[in-house]
Amino acid sequence: MTEITFLASSKPFKMPDEIEEYNNRTVFEREEDFIFFTVHKMDDYWKREVEGLFSFPYIYEVNGVGNRLFLTYIEKYMEIGDVFEIYSVPNQHAFEYYMETMLAKPEPIEVNVGSYTYRDIYGTYQLNAKKWLEELSHRSYITHHGITKFVKY
Repeated sequence: MTEITFLASSKPFKMPDEIEEYNNRTVFEREEDFIFFTVHKMDDYWKREVEGLFSFPYIYEVNGVGNRLFLTYIEKYMEIGDVFEIYSVPNQHAFEYYMETMLAKPEPIEVNVGSYTYRDIYGTYQLNAKKWLEELSHRSYITHHGITKFVKY
């Protein structure tokens, strides 16, 4: 099985130098440090497959949205007005099945990086402003059951 994750953005995505340098490291002190957050242009096949799924025109294939490098990005580099939509499936070969299931009964998630809120089908939760990233890292924010929207306002 091969997971595939997509990120749609309200503007072209620019990887910060800090994260790019981390991605280019070859020596790690601990096994836990061996992580990446990468963003790639999609090939034509996936462009056709996800057509109409996202609200935004800039769509990428991404790796590492479930790790601390991505959380570092949303904390340090998301600007007011930025919006990302993320959709991930655990097996790209069953993408059509996952997408049909999700569209039939969507379970969206919204994380507001500006007001530190997390909202899912069960309710809205206020995250602690001082440790919101830690709290978010313990929640499911990437799922094949719905599109996750990250906003900052």
